[in-house]
Amino acid sequence: MKALLVELNENKNTIKFCLDELTERRLFADSLRMQIGPKLTALSIDNRNHLIAKSGSTDKCKVSTDIQRDIQSSGKLNLIRNENIRGSISRWSTLLKELESEENEWAKEFSNQFIPYTNKWIQWDDIDFLYNEGEPGYFKSRFNVDSRLILQEKEFSNIVAIQYWRIARVVYRTDELLEHTNKLSAVIQKEIND
Repeated sequence: MKALLVELNENKNTIKFCLDELTERRLFADSLRMQIGPKLTALSIDNRNHLIAKSGSTDKCKVSTDIQRDIQSSGKLNLIRNENIRGSISRWSTLLKELESEENEWAKEFSNQFIPYTNKWIQWDDIDFLYNEGEPGYFKSRFNVDSRLILQEKEFSNIVAIQYWRIARVVYRTDELLEHTNKLSAVIQKEIND
């Protein structure tokens, strides 16, 4: 129980960090959506690249489950007498699976829709260079394309809206997991104290 509590408390910090990252990503996605329209944006190409890079990442929340998996796979879950805790541990596992599923769908849509569609306009070398200037292997694109033109495309507007919706779903699942992590750790702490 103590080891599980330590793992849950570490996960609280991890999940809070993930929520902060997702919130920031949504703000960048909002900024990008505000630039979309029939007229060519006054946004600089570097700023547009920055918005694409920040809103386009699909990093997954790396939650630790070693102790919990050990408890569940070894049958030790039945040793926990408190039925409320046993049920809460199972619910936490379910919430984590739902979050992972949502993250996988988000990453899949990004890879299958966002990247292929944007390849016509976006110079990914320039985006990589923006964050890795001076590092070996990163250099500016040799092609001269005004990548801001993508912001005038209706299809791109739809793709960005879908990405934004996906981020919102991941935020919801992550928030749900954090809320349950807080409840579960409080119940376990009370059980240890009693």
